Amino acid sequence: MTIPRIPQAADPTWTDWNWTQITIEGSHCREIIDNVVDMAHFFYIHYAFPHYFKNVFEGQSAYQYMNGTGREDIRAASPKDGPVSLGTTSVAAYHGPSFMIDELTYHYEDGDIDTILINCHYPVDENNFVLMYGVIVAKKEGVADQEAEALAAQNAGFIKFGFEQDVAIWNNKAPIDNPLLCEEDGPVYQLRRWYQQFYVDVEDVTPEMVDRFEFEIDTTKPNEAWQVEVEANLAARAALETASG
Repeated sequence: MTIPRIPQAADPTWTDWNWTQITIEGSHCREIIDNVVDMAHFFYIHYAFPHYFKNVFEGQSAYQYMNGTGREDIRAASPKDGPVSLGTTSVAAYHGPSFMIDELTYHYEDGDIDTILINCHYPVDENNFVLMYGVIVAKKEGVADQEAEALAAQNAGFIKFGFEQDVAIWNNKAPIDNPLLCEEDGPVYQLRRWYQQFYVDVEDVTPEMVDRFEFEIDTTKPNEAWQVEVEANLAARAALETASG
């Protein structure tokens, strides 16, 4: 297959790549692929309410669509270093077994910031792999180039921090071939079936590995439960602040 071209990479209104390479020890490459269908981790790991979450697998590509808003118990009410984050829109897609392009838009009170994250990896052996990822950010209009680059670098660092929250999981994740799932866990088995096409000979690729498959998770109940958790955290914080002074 052909990896899609990223025209923003050659656009002078976007930054250069901010690139990182690390080795993940003790995990198979499949563990990173599972992230494509993991709706719940956005709340616990990335501190966001996933209001829309959908997967599409077809051919050699696997897509994740996610719209979310930040958790009030994590997001500062009056941040000192910038405007409040209102949410995120993400379209992430694996093209082949190891190359993902994530088009991320961060929504703020004073406007949006467009970014692109590349994530790619290759196996060292069955239980270790090298992970590489890079970020480019759209420069903010109406500001000088030097300031635009500084703002873009700040946002690239924020994205890197978020992605490395996932890395912490992959560094500690135990492989389970037949996990017991609930509905909100997403189409784990279907994703692994899609991924299996890259581990067999071409003549052994079956239609169920490449036929189009769509799955949208109803996030209503999880978000209702998480909202209760967030409100309890906010109440506990308020009580602590009142008691301390």
